[in-house]
Amino acid sequence: MTGAAAVLPVREAWIDVAKGIAITLVVLYHAIMYLDEVGLAGALAPLNPLFDTFRMPLFFFMSGILAAAAIRLPYWQLFRKRMTLLLYLYVVWVALQTIFLMALPPISASGEPNATWADVALMFIRPNSNLWFIYALPLFFTIAWLMRRWRPLVQIMLASAISMLFGAQLLHTGLPWDKMGKYLVFFIAAIYVGPLVRKFVPIARWWHAALLCGGYAGVVIVIVKLALTQVPFVLLAVSTLAVIVGIAVASVVSHLPAFFFLRGLGSRTLPIYLVHTFPMTALAAVAATFRLQFPSVMATILPVLLCGGAMVMALVLFRWLQRVPGVFTVPVRSWTLPSSRLSRRRTKSVPYS
Repeated sequence: MTGAAAVLPVREAWIDVAKGIAITLVVLYHAIMYLDEVGLAGALAPLNPLFDTFRMPLFFFMSGILAAAAIRLPYWQLFRKRMTLLLYLYVVWVALQTIFLMALPPISASGEPNATWADVALMFIRPNSNLWFIYALPLFFTIAWLMRRWRPLVQIMLASAISMLFGAQLLHTGLPWDKMGKYLVFFIAAIYVGPLVRKFVPIARWWHAALLCGGYAGVVIVIVKLALTQVPFVLLAVSTLAVIVGIAVASVVSHLPAFFFLRGLGSRTLPIYLVHTFPMTALAAVAATFRLQFPSVMATILPVLLCGGAMVMALVLFRWLQRVPGVFTVPVRSWTLPSSRLSRRRTKSVPYS
């Protein structure tokens, strides 16, 4: 083994499992949402909002843990290494999604178009409702980089205040900006709390995860029943508990062979996220056009089947097209190379005079 190989970081299984849990819940959320548009979500429709405090907070926290080293880079290296790909894919896939939706029959009962060219033209002002996460990450990287010299506690308190304002709807745009405002705190907090989390992950046991899951479920039921979701800091507190639950569950099940598939999903969240809504919108458009109806039991199972099918389709498409430049990668590899490597390349390619 060479010295360079010896210092390569080991990929932590629990992080991929946590991301796998988060992406599965995101896909299931969209499956229920689109099927509910055409009355085919069954008993799962009213349950969909209950996991709002779980999906994206966990996703952003895991992203923040993996961002800690990157924000120490000079900004243009950070931009090339971590942001260029996301921004490129956001533009390309918003355009693809818009064209696809425009080609489908209307999903809405009102017959309104599924999408318009304005969705492409305004994608940076009015973030795409399905793909806003990969637009949020470059913004969060930039904010974290700009605040990197501030005390971590100040950063977390400021982000918490922003989260509270959006969570209580004291600030409200009706666009994905609201979600970005709510979840920025989890990305920022993870950058600085990540080392502490990594220290405690190995001591998590199944009964920790079970107690936390039970406590989280009870808290969610109480806040929904008592309509406390807009009380300042309530959503932030419950979302923080959800992140702890997700990490505890991920650390426990990452050792169980039956859940190894979550690790695979967690290492491929980007292609799943980009592709998964295509089969969902297509099925919803067909159901709306032909006014499909299913028995209640079948309608309740259908979102779960659609969730699994959409992820499989995304992974198959990724396997076929991952080596095609510009589909899941940037079309020009040098766009994502750090500037130091570009300089070395140019030096090697230009002969001495």
